[in-house]
Amino acid sequence: MFAGQKNEKSFFLGNLYKMKNSKRIVKTTIIDIAKASGVSVSTVSRILNNKPDVSDETRERVLSVIHELQFTPQASWQQLASGKSRFITLHYPQNPTRIHTMNSFVIGAAAACEKLNYSLNIVVSPLDENSLLSFFRSGQTDGMILMEILLHDWRVELLRKANYPFVMFGHCEDNSGLSYIDFDVENGMRKAVEHLVSLGHRKVGYISAEPYIFSGKDSKNAYGHTYWSNKGVVDACDSYGIDVICEKVHVLTESIEAKVSSLLTKLPEITAIITSQDTTIPGIMKAILDKGLRIPEDISIVASAIEQMAELTTPPLTTINCQAETASYEAAKMLIEQLDGMPDGEHQVLYPFELTIRGSTGKACTS
Repeated sequence: MFAGQKNEKSFFLGNLYKMKNSKRIVKTTIIDIAKASGVSVSTVSRILNNKPDVSDETRERVLSVIHELQFTPQASWQQLASGKSRFITLHYPQNPTRIHTMNSFVIGAAAACEKLNYSLNIVVSPLDENSLLSFFRSGQTDGMILMEILLHDWRVELLRKANYPFVMFGHCEDNSGLSYIDFDVENGMRKAVEHLVSLGHRKVGYISAEPYIFSGKDSKNAYGHTYWSNKGVVDACDSYGIDVICEKVHVLTESIEAKVSSLLTKLPEITAIITSQDTTIPGIMKAILDKGLRIPEDISIVASAIEQMAELTTPPLTTINCQAETASYEAAKMLIEQLDGMPDGEHQVLYPFELTIRGSTGKACTS
């Protein structure tokens, strides 16, 4: 470095240090690094991005200034240099049947993003095709985690056709070439039925929460979580030779409490109720208590619910529960690994439901 350049560097650094030590807060920028080093901004950029077309002497000089000024590249500069936003988006359309577990989903995904140097967008509104694609086209996101998956989900087909990165939290009927993480609710509901049968229950009511109302050509589509839950209950009841007593509730338009009360009036011989949606629990319990029935002496309950919710009811709920936070962490990690080019191919993971026996289940009432 020439003498003039050294003096210029010393003068510039001296002023910058004074500004940093004053009451003003001054952020070092890539322009500051370029001025202090006596090089162009593009040269600093090449060094920051480890490009080879810079002399060793210049590289050492710039890195020395970076060290002296304790410069950390801003996220926006890193994003510009890499062509990535370093944001992923969790599309969680508002669904009143899963709202109690949303916090766990968000916390898990956010933790993965924080560890892997990404940020998380959360979108809860329904999207149409244009608004979904605009997240990618406008550079707002690098990839998406799609939640509340339908058996034939238009979002999946649209993003696959457009070749945009995504993973599913849930799974479709046909998952060829798709990556997903989901809960094995089908097997979980089998465990719920098995537990009740082991206690002598033969008349088990199943409350199936339907969060969407389909019409026209979509009427045969189904919400994946409900579909797999129903399949688990039907298969388990068939294997034990007991009747399937299913009460479907459209949670957007119908009262869960009223539907359960009606079911218990029509079939007073029911000794247990199961459900795979935690939002149905208050309505189920209120309907039972309003009938003057006791839990579990007259009716047992098994529900899918997170542990924190299960311990708040009286009596505490017997549940098939899942590790929502852990699973959402892995979903975000799976997507980020896909964005970073590793590993290739489809990855499909089903997290098991665990049966936790608490005070809401007991032996079937035989009187």
